[in-house]
Amino acid sequence: MTLVPARGARLHAVHVWRTPAVSPYALAGDGVLMDLYQEDTRAVADGVDRWRAENPDVEITHAAWVGHPVSVLTEAAASADLVVVGSRGLGGFAAAIMGSVGHGVLHHVTHPVAVVRPRARTA
Repeated sequence: MTLVPARGARLHAVHVWRTPAVSPYALAGDGVLMDLYQEDTRAVADGVDRWRAENPDVEITHAAWVGHPVSVLTEAAASADLVVVGSRGLGGFAAAIMGSVGHGVLHHVTHPVAVVRPRARTA
């Protein structure tokens, strides 16, 4: 998909990684968690790099954060014209429409919010 910068808009991709809840006694898992974070962050950065290559006329920036997605995205959205949040539809019937992050962002951001779902995979 190619982006057309009709309004000269910029795209700022914000990747928020929430540390999985683990026992405080699981100190041996710190290295594993760091590896997971780095792998996940690298994958997102690679995806952003592909978007940059496919859309050279669009200014695309990227930031990676560790924290609660709703609070980080709410703060990052302070200067946005539009906030776009993905939804995987996890967590039951209500999540089929909007996930907990999308729901939280929708209630805390004062700008327009678009909640998008991934394309359905075809066999």
